[in-house]
Amino acid sequence: MQQRSAETPEQPAPDSTVRIVLGAAGEAHPAPDATAVISTVDKDATTRLEVGDRTVRIPIGPDDASETRYMPAPVLTTAGGATAAADPAPAAEPETGADHRPEFALAGGVAGVIGLLGIVLPNGALSMMLSLILVVFGPGAALMSVANVRNRLVSWALAVAGSLTIVTLVAVLSLWARVWEPTAVLGLLAGVTVVGSIVQFVRLTRAGVPLILGRAGPARATVDNGIVLGAVPFITLVLGVGLWALALAQLDPDEVGLYGFSAALGVPFIVGTVLLFIGFAVELFGRARPLVLVAHLIVVPIIMQATVPLLDGTIEYAWTYKHIGVVDLINANGSLISGSDIYQQWPGFFAAVALLSHVSGLDGLSFAAWSSLTFALITSLMVAALLRQFTKDRRIIALAVLLFQACMWVDIGYFSPQALVFALMLAFWVIVTRWLIAPPVIKAEPKGRIGRLRAWAVKGMPQGIETDPRTRKWAALGATGIFAAIVVSHQLTPVLMMVPLFALTILGILRPKVFLVGLVAIMLIFFVPRLGTVNSQYSLFSFDILSNASGNSASWKTPEQEFSATVSRVLAIGVWLAALIAVFLTRKRLGRVLVPALIGFLPMVTLVAGNYGGEAIYRVFAFSMPFVGLLIGVLWAGKGRRGVPAMLASGVLLAMLMLAGLQGLQGQLMVHQVRATDIEAAQYFYANAEPGSGLVLVAPNFPSKLEANYGDFNKGHVSVDISLIGDPLFTGNLNGSRLPDIETYIRDMDYPTNYLVVSDAMDDYADYFGTADDNAMQSLDAALRGSANWQVFYQGPGVAIFKLVGAAPAAN
Repeated sequence: MQQRSAETPEQPAPDSTVRIVLGAAGEAHPAPDATAVISTVDKDATTRLEVGDRTVRIPIGPDDASETRYMPAPVLTTAGGATAAADPAPAAEPETGADHRPEFALAGGVAGVIGLLGIVLPNGALSMMLSLILVVFGPGAALMSVANVRNRLVSWALAVAGSLTIVTLVAVLSLWARVWEPTAVLGLLAGVTVVGSIVQFVRLTRAGVPLILGRAGPARATVDNGIVLGAVPFITLVLGVGLWALALAQLDPDEVGLYGFSAALGVPFIVGTVLLFIGFAVELFGRARPLVLVAHLIVVPIIMQATVPLLDGTIEYAWTYKHIGVVDLINANGSLISGSDIYQQWPGFFAAVALLSHVSGLDGLSFAAWSSLTFALITSLMVAALLRQFTKDRRIIALAVLLFQACMWVDIGYFSPQALVFALMLAFWVIVTRWLIAPPVIKAEPKGRIGRLRAWAVKGMPQGIETDPRTRKWAALGATGIFAAIVVSHQLTPVLMMVPLFALTILGILRPKVFLVGLVAIMLIFFVPRLGTVNSQYSLFSFDILSNASGNSASWKTPEQEFSATVSRVLAIGVWLAALIAVFLTRKRLGRVLVPALIGFLPMVTLVAGNYGGEAIYRVFAFSMPFVGLLIGVLWAGKGRRGVPAMLASGVLLAMLMLAGLQGLQGQLMVHQVRATDIEAAQYFYANAEPGSGLVLVAPNFPSKLEANYGDFNKGHVSVDISLIGDPLFTGNLNGSRLPDIETYIRDMDYPTNYLVVSDAMDDYADYFGTADDNAMQSLDAALRGSANWQVFYQGPGVAIFKLVGAAPAAN
């Protein structure tokens, strides 16, 4: 590099400009459109350079004839002002962070040792916790001790995703190979993790790579906004958590009414929520200390996802118990036993959990209630790493993650395959957006409408990180592995991912193109033989977008249901519109937001084809939220520091958003809350009922199929419950007078023995959704007890199971 001329001033004049010319090294006359003139009037403007294949020529003086410097490809950023706020995409800054591989070698070794302790310790909660540390961190940390990502946040996210991917694939392969030995499998994974981590740590130490456990790089820019504003976030954090805990301690589960959780917790909880978010806003628009922001990002999912387990102790949602039955089935049989059960057709999540369950000696009932909180924390890490690919502004990232957490009224993390694959999907996009996406090369003036549209769409798209073919190959391989774990675990997620992947490839943004070909091949090879199973249970090809987008409730029959549904829809539409406004404001340089907009909104296209049992719209909303949060965060926090009025207003608005999200999430808690007495009744049934019999529910909120032998009952209807409410023959017209019709309905199923469940929880379900008259359950219960054709098979507090014993009436 040439030195500065002695006559050249150290700083350009305030009205000067810097001319950046992109071209090959030594190119004398680059194309005119490869030149950009950037004003340096803004004192915050900086120029950062990274090594790459292209070079930049920067004149030192005011004219091109003056002394110049030739440097590798440039990245321009501005630290503040409107420019930073307007650009959510990453300024293509080189990763100049420290080498964190020794840190991950150490973490992998520690996680492996902890996992081995979990295996050898007696069965119980401690064994489960230690084994979980191995499953979540171990193998992935060992991998990241080899991959020099040079970004700690991204590396930790990929370490978690790598561990979950490896455990899932290994569990599925051992299940398919009929060598189901969970202790040996986890022990082998732990051993390989420990040995590999130690070898890599020694290798890096000998190479002189230091172990860095603290923060690396230059000190962050901080501001001093006074003692009061500096202390406010700590005070409000303590008050917010304290008021939540106080409200929770004073609440009895039976006090949760038809309007749900927030209303039951009352005024102290609402006040605490407002204080909590005011403190967050004060920190966000003030000092923006990372640890303080992270503390809030941990507290919010705890409030939203830990309250129900702490309140009641049982697993929320009756349909969750089916997943526990699949886990028990795998451990009981060591293999899959049904080709028609959709859960056994996609065994990834269940096999991974079965490993943990077997090694710890605990069944799913012991730990599944904490799935939502666990995955909320994991997905928050993934979202932060993903957003880091579009902006380096920690204010935008923190606000976007908070919006993702607070507005997520779809419980994407409950004990189910979708919880796992959602986290893995976010990690997949981290890899793709970091290493496999780059602006397309447009060499000539675009021709035709399609060409001009493409040029307009990618205009302003920032350069990504410079990668070589070898790096892209390994990145594609890692993303493919994650995608494979998603494919074997869930039916809908790969399809939703495919839509933006095709769009990015067609635009020339995603490279190499063979990457998409490989993903499609994996999906088709696995899906095609199973397509009939999915189509028999879900509506895949209805092509009714309005119906598909309406969810699983065609109408609202009670004010309580209407209130929660309206709040959820207003929240969803509101955040979507705010994100679209952000896209509209960048329409002249759409490339700045093109990638997050495509990934966030294009999955909506799948609603044209089907509704996935009414759940597709909820998945679409959940998948859009990380990118919606980013786009809104740019508008909201992109200008950096703000005054006290903006802090207060932002805090109140954020609190309102979380209360709305919580209403959508827990507004139906009265019917989603599964009672311990119902669980005991279900366990009794599967332990004592006659195999091959049929089980009919009055309403579909009974914890059925929670044992390994669930496949011995309701054959032909294994994946779904048989419920009177939900069938047009009985919905809205059910009471004791319909008992003869119910008997005929059940006998026509042609099971040798039949059972019918009636419970107080079903009465609450009918009241909330308006699907039966008042006292319908009491009338039906009295009719069953007075009929000679029915006898009580099980009686517990608030729940009864009746057995049909009488002969069918003779045909006329």
